[in-house]
Amino acid sequence: MPTRREFAGVIAGGAGLGVGLGVGFLAAARAHAQAPLPGTVDGWPARSVRVISPTGTGGPGQNFRLYADQLKETFGQGFVLENMPGGSGALGCTAVARAAPDGHTLLLASNSHIVLAPLVLTSSPVNVKKDFAPIALMFTFPFLLLVNSGLPVRSLAELVAYAKARPGELNYGSPGVGTGGHLVTELLVKRTGIRAVHVPYQATTQQMLAAAAGTLQFTFDTVGNARGMVDAGKVVPLAVTGARRAAAAPDVPTFKELGYDGFDDLFVANGLLAPAGTSPAMIGALNREMVRMNASGTIRERLLAASYEPGTLAPEQYGAMIDRELKLWGDVVQETGVRVKA
Repeated sequence: MPTRREFAGVIAGGAGLGVGLGVGFLAAARAHAQAPLPGTVDGWPARSVRVISPTGTGGPGQNFRLYADQLKETFGQGFVLENMPGGSGALGCTAVARAAPDGHTLLLASNSHIVLAPLVLTSSPVNVKKDFAPIALMFTFPFLLLVNSGLPVRSLAELVAYAKARPGELNYGSPGVGTGGHLVTELLVKRTGIRAVHVPYQATTQQMLAAAAGTLQFTFDTVGNARGMVDAGKVVPLAVTGARRAAAAPDVPTFKELGYDGFDDLFVANGLLAPAGTSPAMIGALNREMVRMNASGTIRERLLAASYEPGTLAPEQYGAMIDRELKLWGDVVQETGVRVKA
């Protein structure tokens, strides 16, 4: 049987072991709490990240909210979407271009804002090649031609005939001068020989409401954006751009099917960009997370269901895509003659 002194030694030793374990546990916990999250890069992000969309609320860019929660979980800070419409996207684009290249201000823009509008507006302050570093292509989607349901037309041929019988009497809308919706309609008007009046808006939501109310007789929008109005019988889809029919609108023919070439490669592309000079490490970290979410899972499924094509390009590939778009849409601008003195 151990003596009283031996027993006391055992207790003391055990207590010392317990204190040691406790201190070790607290140190490990503290180290874990201070350890950076897997997605962080050299202390970034240190605060919430502003994601500026240079258009009004309600358009396809609002799909960024699908990504925001996962980005916060990965990087430990909120990614807050902020709409900043004006100047066909120039206001929001300029705000990001002038921001510090520290990864805390990003641009969520479509090709309408960073490619098309600068081609159309002669004094546009936006220069996508100089001002921004591509991060990731979020998604692409086709243009959908729609008419107000009150019009006695149910096909593209009928719309062309109806418009030609009323030159200059029909209105069409767009989410701004020089946007994709504007240029694709100008191309349609030129190639069909009709005359119509352009009415620009600050957001696709306003444009769709005007089409549903009959203020606009026809307009282009997206399959997902237009679905509610189509289902309600307010507007009627006639044709879709792209090389194949949209998965979410399989009954709507492509322009090529209807005998009109040159619309296969015309689509809207939404992507994330950072101010020029942003760390490649930050850009790479963001790209990997965006590609991961687009490659599989709930976000990809929801995008596909709404006829968006999720992007999985590396930053360099997205940059190359922007180069191709500058050439493609530059040709459209030249053909249509749409130039505006800004």
